[in-house]
Amino acid sequence: MTELPDYIVWRINESEEELLSGLEHPEFFADKIRNLKPGSRRRLEVLAVRRALKVLFEGEEVPVLYSEEGAPYLSGNRHKDLPCYLSISHTQGYAMAIRCEMPVGCDIERLGTRVQRVVPKFLRNEEIARLQLADDLYDIALHLAWCAKETAFKILGAAFYDLQNLTSVLHIDWNSHLLALGVHGREKPLMVHFDVQDEYVMTWASSN
Repeated sequence: MTELPDYIVWRINESEEELLSGLEHPEFFADKIRNLKPGSRRRLEVLAVRRALKVLFEGEEVPVLYSEEGAPYLSGNRHKDLPCYLSISHTQGYAMAIRCEMPVGCDIERLGTRVQRVVPKFLRNEEIARLQLADDLYDIALHLAWCAKETAFKILGAAFYDLQNLTSVLHIDWNSHLLALGVHGREKPLMVHFDVQDEYVMTWASSN
């Protein structure tokens, strides 16, 4: 488990029993795991998200609600009378949770072949050409583009799930770890933070 400012990335090394042992309020996530096979990858990821949230809230377990679109939120978007927005993500072996005083989104993706298989579904030709300028980092750039667009969707809502036509990767600044994402109808690009690790990439952004 790695702790970073504003968000938590949890590496899932534990068994289901070990993850459950660190949670005192199973009623907070009972609905999320009820139909998931015990010991399954998906069930472990849900529990790891709950553990990550507990660390994020300094040991406090908070009840999380979900919108009709599946987006997590706190009641009234507040915690201890302060504005608080959430976003979560998970991939094979990892879970991520982030909180912010403004609407926020995050995404994490394990490096592999899954993203390459869906490139035509989320990138236009001009975006692909732009990312190919990264040369040896092209595969990483594809993963970042996918995560950045998923992050934008989590902030902006289901109306922006046409990732190919409503969002566009404009530039990746590898030094500052920022990706500029054009969004349909938005005057300024959404600036998406990113990090690249040996096994995964992750992105996060707020709506400011």
